[in-house]
Amino acid sequence: MNRIAPSRLLLVPIAAALALIAAAGCHRKVGMAPLPERNITTSDDFFDVWPTGPERALIVGTRGKVILAEAGGRHFRRIDIGTDLAVFGIQMVDGENGYLCGQQGLVMRTRDGGRIWERLNSRTKLSLFALSFPDRLHGYLVGDRSLVLSTSNGGESFFKRQLERIFAHELRDYALLYQDPVLYGVDFINDLQGWVVGEFGRIWETDNGGRSWKEQQQSLVKQWKRPLGPNDDPRLADYLLPTMFAVSFRDQNRGAACGLEGWVIETSDGGKTWTFMHQSPGPGALPGGLIPGAPQIPAREPLFTIQLFGAQGGMAAGLAGTVLKREPDGTWAHDQNVPALPLPLSQIRFFDDQHGWIVGYGTVLYTSDGGRSWRVCQG
Repeated sequence: MNRIAPSRLLLVPIAAALALIAAAGCHRKVGMAPLPERNITTSDDFFDVWPTGPERALIVGTRGKVILAEAGGRHFRRIDIGTDLAVFGIQMVDGENGYLCGQQGLVMRTRDGGRIWERLNSRTKLSLFALSFPDRLHGYLVGDRSLVLSTSNGGESFFKRQLERIFAHELRDYALLYQDPVLYGVDFINDLQGWVVGEFGRIWETDNGGRSWKEQQQSLVKQWKRPLGPNDDPRLADYLLPTMFAVSFRDQNRGAACGLEGWVIETSDGGKTWTFMHQSPGPGALPGGLIPGAPQIPAREPLFTIQLFGAQGGMAAGLAGTVLKREPDGTWAHDQNVPALPLPLSQIRFFDDQHGWIVGYGTVLYTSDGGRSWRVCQG
């Protein structure tokens, strides 16, 4: 019996493969099923989410991306708004009427529940980072260079103003750095009373629909124990506070804000006084003994979003997946129920005590049990 050399055996599959390649070369195209387009990718940066029901929400982000999440994030549908500009904020006032804002003065309105969006004339090209509409007609938007836009007719027209301090003549040269601070967060509890926060620890409040504004950050100055630098003017000490990125009020008295150095501040008197709150490493743990403003290693991660909800609930989130939850004693504790995703988280919003969303860089999380568990949504 003759044996076939191993080299000859190798020629058989090689020849078959060459025949298949030659046959394929006779055709100009090979039919391939298109890959499904994903609504959530690792390159997405989601900036805001607005729940419109217990299991339904609108999510916005870079490149004009708006998606509708349904069934608690099990289904997603892309909504074309006709622009590639980044969308930084969104709010539905009711089931039909809503607004969004973003890059280069982008302001849009929907009157059909978010299916179709029309662009409004904001009269600015400055970026708008947040908005608050206490009702369908009255709205406030804040952004770059201390800009506040307001409308009392549902966006048919906007009034522009800058929230800026008028410095004494002898301080003007020292205050050049602090002119036109960026405004990042806004929250109105009705058409008259609201708060705005921003760069250099700015906190502004109005109780007459924005006709006049009062600064409120002065009560934090004595609590902030960071020594003045060689070029710091003590007369501008309240401009050395940490930048605030977000603000949320439970009612006309109780509110909270958070920002650049990872601190949460709270008020119980409508902002007349604010207090830096203690933080703990987890629920039930003793709060840390850090002093506001004192140098610390490692530094706390910045907090980009905060929301107060229910009778005493609250959550905040920020860089590197940091999530804090408000404890009954007022301490803010690191929430160990949220999946440990080392990605920036931009927004937290709850529809009610049980149903809520967290969005961020390539991330959409959903809870239906008050935050005891969270599901990572795949688009």
